[in-house]
Amino acid sequence: MKVSLSVFRKRIEWISLTAIGVLFVIVILMFWERRGYSVDYGLESYVDIMDRWTYEDGRKADLSSLRHEAGEVTVCYMIPDMEGNTTLSYRSHNMYTKVFLEDELIYETDNTYSDRPPGTRWNLVTLKPEQAGQMLRIQIKAAYSGDSPDLDNIYWGDRAAIVLSLIRQKMWAVLICVTICLCGIFMIILDIAINYKKKGKNHGIRWLGAYALCIGGWSLIETNILQLLIKDTQILQPVNNILLILSVMPMLLYADCTYGIFKYLPARLLGMLQLLFLIICIVLPMAKVVDWHELLPVARIFMAICAVGFIVLSIWRNRFLFVRKENRTTSAYLQMTGIVILCVTAVLELLRYNISGAMDRAMLLRFGLLVFIICFALSSMLQTYILITQGMEYNSVHKLAYSDALTQVGNRVAFLEGLKECVDEHIQNLGIVYLDVNNLKKVNDVHGHEQGDILIRTAANVIRDSFGPHGRVYRIGGDEFCVLLDHDPIDRYAQAVIEFKNRIKSVNESGNYIFKLQIAHGFACCEADSMETVDDAVKTADEKMYRNKIQLKKES
Repeated sequence: MKVSLSVFRKRIEWISLTAIGVLFVIVILMFWERRGYSVDYGLESYVDIMDRWTYEDGRKADLSSLRHEAGEVTVCYMIPDMEGNTTLSYRSHNMYTKVFLEDELIYETDNTYSDRPPGTRWNLVTLKPEQAGQMLRIQIKAAYSGDSPDLDNIYWGDRAAIVLSLIRQKMWAVLICVTICLCGIFMIILDIAINYKKKGKNHGIRWLGAYALCIGGWSLIETNILQLLIKDTQILQPVNNILLILSVMPMLLYADCTYGIFKYLPARLLGMLQLLFLIICIVLPMAKVVDWHELLPVARIFMAICAVGFIVLSIWRNRFLFVRKENRTTSAYLQMTGIVILCVTAVLELLRYNISGAMDRAMLLRFGLLVFIICFALSSMLQTYILITQGMEYNSVHKLAYSDALTQVGNRVAFLEGLKECVDEHIQNLGIVYLDVNNLKKVNDVHGHEQGDILIRTAANVIRDSFGPHGRVYRIGGDEFCVLLDHDPIDRYAQAVIEFKNRIKSVNESGNYIFKLQIAHGFACCEADSMETVDDAVKTADEKMYRNKIQLKKES
């Protein structure tokens, strides 16, 4: 069955929210499972010994180029004299390490978390003064086949000094990450405030906020500061991967809210593939078939497609920025500024990572992401403000164009658009109530048109008060009304008719009117798969109303 664009968007959003919710529940369960695990650090001063290592054959080891080595690698270090207990501290990424003192194994990477690799972590080995002069060996093996060993930040000394030094180095990076996350939270709250009880909602700011939270959390973990500050470092690996995987769908939904990309078949296919991938990212890791790190290559492909597509689309939409004066809006300038800075920092980050193989994959990129998110957030808020301002003017015009001046219910134009909307959304059960006010011509001829208007307003009030809570009410002719019920129409109609008859009885018994109120009605139900089907249902309701009209006249 054909699915409308609005229905497709709603399904994409709801399935995405469900998948995101499940993955965050998984993160919470992982934290719960790992409660109590901790790593004990303890030092007071330190020196960098990255350049003091050798291979087993005596050659000098260049630890910065280990990533070019294949298979298992062993590096050696002769322990110098020590005044007291001293700690060897080094950072590893997706690798298993074993530390030997001569031939005795004294430390190995903890791998207690669901048999999954340890991710990025700090390793600490405490040595005693009497062990000076002995050979220390680190055996390094990549956790994933095809990966190269990756080891850096090898220090000899005190953990406290290491932490303080790293915090000083990464202070601005951490502040940027926290700012990105706070921007995301602010945008989500702002979206709730803007769209609360608002028709025609646009959740672009919400999805940009969700993207900011994912990217901000990912880049914060990439600073490797959290690995020094929390007790259980192994949990950060899956969280880092999950945040990166989750970041794709919010960007797709933001692009749709901003540029309407789901109007195009390729974008809709990409959205469905991404949903399928999210489901795979829930099922396979939980079944322990693969872990999230092994799914990252696929996530990066989606990210690359979305990033390139979004950038190209943004540039295309703003291509006349410097040519046509009417396109030189603040919103367009903000978008182009964010795109340019993001592209520049992304290229520089790619070059830096390929040259140095640094473990922090977002050192430069996080600045570009912050500027990008702020620029597009400001652009979205500016556009939203303009739409709200225009909407206030539009509402006044819309009310005149789509409301019946005498009764204040929808007019015939609104009714026809309501029918079209039901067809576009393929409402499975659409109820149509056709109503006709009896004796309008008689009241006009005998008592004048003023009393005729009172009759119509009174009838409209009865219909609106009885059927209005269950559907949309329209005046489609002089004495004709129609109601559309698009959810459980049969039950709603049955409830409304009881109230409808009671209100008519109350009006007639009040003695406030010189006329007797009679309103004939008929009901029909259909599946709104085409306008022809809906038109047939309207005719059926009209025929039933006519039969009821005859019956009411006989009773009176």
